[in-house]
Amino acid sequence: MDEVWEIINHVGQEPLLLWTAAVLSVFLLVGILKRVLSIIVSCAILIILYLVYLTYFEEEFPLPEAGVGEWIKIGENWFNSEPKPILDDNQTDSE
Repeated sequence: MDEVWEIINHVGQEPLLLWTAAVLSVFLLVGILKRVLSIIVSCAILIILYLVYLTYFEEEFPLPEAGVGEWIKIGENWFNSEPKPILDDNQTDSE
């Protein structure tokens, strides 16, 4: 633990290291805030789109009504299904 205090005291006494640490800290904070704000804006856009859907389009395009058991069956069928081959009609010879 003493080594940590020695490093902190050394950085505090050297102005160049102090400025470098400050600039790196600002870059880190700006990056974190930018990422958090983009997540908040994305969530806000999705909520606004959902509210617009509820207000204007719910009568024309209703959400499917399914119970929890039906959703579980749909998920089980989706995960247990075998994938279809992508290259069905590939005419190349396998060697």
